Order: sequence, then structure tokens, then C-alpha cells
Amino acid sequence: MRMLRSVLAVATLAVAGGVAVGCTVGEPEESGGDEAVFGELNHDPALRIERAAGKVSGDIVDDGLEIRFSSVESAEGSLEVRVELNGMVLTAQYGEEGIVLDGVNAGDGSPTAFSDLDRSAMRRLLAALEAEFFPPIDHVTTKEEYDAVRRLTPAEERLFRVVDVQWSQWPTAVPLRREISAEAARGYTSWRRYAATNTTVTGCHDCNKCSFSGDCCDTGKKLGESFNGANYGNCGTSSTGSQFTQDCTNHDQCVRTAKHGGHAMASAYCNDQFTSCVDDEAAAPSCKYDWRGTTKKGNCPTSFKGDGSCDCFCQFQDTDC
Repeated sequence: MRMLRSVLAVATLAVAGGVAVGCTVGEPEESGGDEAVFGELNHDPALRIERAAGKVSGDIVDDGLEIRFSSVESAEGSLEVRVELNGMVLTAQYGEEGIVLDGVNAGDGSPTAFSDLDRSAMRRLLAALEAEFFPPIDHVTTKEEYDAVRRLTPAEERLFRVVDVQWSQWPTAVPLRREISAEAARGYTSWRRYAATNTTVTGCHDCNKCSFSGDCCDTGKKLGESFNGANYGNCGTSSTGSQFTQDCTNHDQCVRTAKHGGHAMASAYCNDQFTSCVDDEAAAPSCKYDWRGTTKKGNCPTSFKGDGSCDCFCQFQDTDC
């Protein structure tokens, strides 16, 4: 496995050097592990997790699969997420100087690349974390009860978001090491105001020309709705994600659209859209839209409005969002 990873990494980085934000001509699709995590959330019996104020850690060990994870917040407020699987180590570091994402061979620390097997393993971890962090809330009737059930620590939220937005859909042809300086110009456009107001948006991709510019667009879609998959426009693949941005909408449109042929989640034609989304996870604001496990969607009590927060059950009606 380690030797195979080293060979694959060399080939991948050689290709990615010329198309880090483009695609590999002649190989438009990657197959396997393309299904997003939707539907009923069921507890993963193989998940072992320990949750504390500044740290969350655990593993999934099941029938030859081993995934180990941790997310730790330092006293200074920086965060480090670490996931080990399939002979590789993934890290995400968030601090005052910026963000560094990386993935290396667990044996010798050499650069490596994602495979279909890795994405499938990350989807398993994502589904397990989603069931753990987002239990049903039909019994909840007040914001206090909601906060007690659904409030995540910074370490927990960062672990969930980096697994959801980044590693559950990372393309093979895109290098795993990405550095985003705190001094870099803002590279995202938040669309949460459109999600809050139930506004129709337009998503576009490049008509398979391996560059971002293009006019293959679909109109008439609303953020958070179902369009060949739930939670359209969210930066991740889960239905509990709450980062809505222009770049992530464009990526969803590229991997989901039927009008222009449609592509797999890790389609090489959509790599440039994906790389535009990497900094969105790191910096774009997240609104706590929450439609998992409740029958109260769209039925916002008057008492939930106007207190300065984005309230549960009311994601498309609460003006605070």
C-alpha cells in the first residue's frame, strides 16, 4: 500500500502541477464513492468517540478498516484536525497565520494522494460523526433544549466541517497540501442571505473546458433544496452543513447537473470548481440552518425571531439569519 501510494503521488503531483485548478483532459470522471451522505442517520456501532471541552477523538475499526481521528483546540485558540486511514495521515491546521491542509504517507511522510477507497472511508467517518453530532430534535420545543442537544465545541465543529467539506470529496488529481495565508485576499462570496430568504440562485460551471469561466448554468434553484441531492449550495456533502457560498453552489451545479451531462462527485471536469471552494470552508461564515430530525421546518414560532441568533427550525424565515 505504501509503495503504491508513493508511485501514485508522483504521478498525481506531476499532473496537478499543470492543472492544480483545472482538470485532466481525457479522464473526465472518477468513479466510486460518489454518493453524498443523506437520508436517515443511524449510529455507527464501530464508532468510538471521546468528547471533551477542547478536544474530540476516536476511531472506527471494523472488518479491516481503521480510521483514527482527533481535533484539538489549543489555549491560544488554534485548532488541529488529524485523521489517519489507509496508510495516510491527513492534517488541517487553523491558526492566526492561516490554514494549512496536508496529506502524507504514514510510513515516511512523503506526499500522497486521495483515492476512491479513501473517499469511501471518509464518507463512513462523516456519516458516523453526523449521527453523533446531530441527533434527532423532534422533542425540542425551546432554544435552550436545542442548544443542549446540538451545540458543538469549536474542536467538534472544525472536525465535522473539514471532513464534510474537504476530505469527503477531495479529487485525486488535486494535491492534498493547500496553504491559505491569513493575509490572502478574500476568496469567497457568502450566499447565506439567499438561503435565509429562500431566494432563487444560479450555479455555473465551465462546460468541461478545464477552466473556471463558462456559461453552463442552471437557474431556478434554491439553496438548501434538493437538486440531484439534498442541501444544494452547501459546501459539504452532508445535509446538516450550513456554509452556503457562490463557489460551493457552482461546484454542486457541476457535479449534479443533468442539463449538461452531469458528473461524478470527484469529476476531473469539476476540479477547478472544487479548488475554488477550499478556502470557503476555512473562512466563509456558517449559519446554523437545521432541518435534520424535525417536523417543524418552515414553522417558526414568533418567540424565536429577533434575538440576534439564527434559530432552530426557522432557517428560511428568521431574519436574524
